[in-house]
Amino acid sequence: MLKAEATRLQSEAADQWAYYQAKGIKAAVQEASQTAWLAAGKEPPANLEAAVKKYGAEQREIEKIAREKERERNIKPAEGDRLFDQHHRYAIGVAIFQMAIALGAVAALTRLRLVWIGSLILGFGGTVLFLATWIQ
Repeated sequence: MLKAEATRLQSEAADQWAYYQAKGIKAAVQEASQTAWLAAGKEPPANLEAAVKKYGAEQREIEKIAREKERERNIKPAEGDRLFDQHHRYAIGVAIFQMAIALGAVAALTRLRLVWIGSLILGFGGTVLFLATWIQ
């Protein structure tokens, strides 16, 4: 689930970067208009310079958002990997504990002390693995 969340965040970051580029293009168009006015020997309208500044400020805000989403995106897979490793250790502990239960049943049916001792050792090992994972 965390990897899917990371993919969603990557998509949102890509959207923000596209928005950032669009603002840059708008600013470039406004600057080109200013240059055209100046090349014609006329004073460009004041709103052109204001628009260029506005788009630059908007780009800086968009860049902050995009970088934050990328930072979050980088955290999610690492957290997912950690949780999956923890799950894997729990699953191994449970499997060992189930083998201990099965050996205990066999020991009860056959009345073999060695099998019963093996069951206890496996049960203890499964419990230790489970608790070690839980403590971490």
